[in-house]
Amino acid sequence: MKYLVTFILAACFANLSLAQMQNQYGEKFTFDVKNEKDAHFVLQDNYNTYLLTNLNVDGIGAGHQMIVRKFDQKNTLVETFTFDYPKIEPLGTLYDYLGYAESAATGKVAVFAEAHSGNAAKSIIYKFEFNKATSKFTSTVLAENSIASLMKAGNAYAERSLNGKYIAVNYHNYRDKAAPDKNLLIVIDANTLNVAWQKELTFNDEFTSQNYTVTNSGKVVMMRDMKGSKKGITYLSIISADKQEDQHFEAQVFLNSMKAISIGADEYLVAFNSDNKNFREDYYNNLMLYDLKSGKILNNTKTRDFASVKQLTDVDIRDIVLQNNEIHVFADAKAPAPQTGNGFSNMSSFDVAYNWGPGYLYVLSFDGQLKATKKLYTDGKAAGESYHSFGVLNIKGNYYINAGGNGVYQLTKTFDRGESVIYFYPGDPYGNTSNRFINQLVAYFPDKGSLLFGRTINNNEMSLVSVTGVK
Repeated sequence: MKYLVTFILAACFANLSLAQMQNQYGEKFTFDVKNEKDAHFVLQDNYNTYLLTNLNVDGIGAGHQMIVRKFDQKNTLVETFTFDYPKIEPLGTLYDYLGYAESAATGKVAVFAEAHSGNAAKSIIYKFEFNKATSKFTSTVLAENSIASLMKAGNAYAERSLNGKYIAVNYHNYRDKAAPDKNLLIVIDANTLNVAWQKELTFNDEFTSQNYTVTNSGKVVMMRDMKGSKKGITYLSIISADKQEDQHFEAQVFLNSMKAISIGADEYLVAFNSDNKNFREDYYNNLMLYDLKSGKILNNTKTRDFASVKQLTDVDIRDIVLQNNEIHVFADAKAPAPQTGNGFSNMSSFDVAYNWGPGYLYVLSFDGQLKATKKLYTDGKAAGESYHSFGVLNIKGNYYINAGGNGVYQLTKTFDRGESVIYFYPGDPYGNTSNRFINQLVAYFPDKGSLLFGRTINNNEMSLVSVTGVK
């Protein structure tokens, strides 16, 4: 009965017609559901699609790989390409996966990772490239740093610009007492996958470098705040290839999650923030629009949407779209998953399991006024770090939310949930009891008028699903 109602409602939907759509279910293939992370469709053309994942396992059964799978037009796996990350030493090399960048111009995709070894007393930042024309991998060392020990190693992070043109890797050195705060910034041009600019930064004040974002023009905006538990007024450091500028806030503010956007030729920050760094339950309770040109907060609105999330770890700004003279911010929460079984054994594990959700859409005016807040209808099974609570697509100005097993629905003009327009399970050769869609793993092909989805089956398989006739 539930399926029948879904079909009747969907058939009435004006923009996407189920009568013209067809689901094509690809064959199952082996996939490590637990350990293959950050799955993305890359290097698409009219004939093939590639699935990029990263395998990063330490300890017993250790493995560190870049995995690229090639699929044909029927979603059938054609070939799998793997690259084992190099070892600094035979034993004891640990890896942190940082992120990826794709170059349509060169037909290449790159993964960025940091290797570190206490015995070798070094940390190396790598770029691993896959070339779809040759099906070959190459490895490039971007930076090498000395470390005193694993406990006194620095931390590497990567952030991508909203337009996807730049990815910035920052190596934040371990800082001893009374020592300067040192960072190594490496900004990659995603069009070429080459280094656009690189700079070593030394700060001699008592502030420490925190989270950062990358502008659409390739600048890095880094937040700096007081070390330890001291309270102080944070400030921003805006860094480009040939310039560094500091901007100070007029009041105490801590940017917990931020993303740079462009409105015309000017650049801004959209940031979840708080005014108290010592109480994590207060994080993400404000949403700000900040003008990088004038160095002014245009608006900072109170929000309490994520306050109910227990042990809130992060709010991920999933996407920001500028449309209809508005700023549309999609975000979801991240928190530790409830422990199961023996609590003592969980404490000894290196892995911390996370869940995602709830998800929200925030609608801001160009002066930062919060016009609307909409809680998104999301997949109720977003358990596990690999499964975000929703995926979002902007097709010809219309938003489609992938809620996984609950189907795909379009947001209405008032950003409320519309009727489901795609439902997956009827006709699925693998049933629906053990399938889980990776909600954020979804792509739209305008030339073919089709959507592509990825879903896992049990704990060791995956299958791709395409929906054709999407106009």
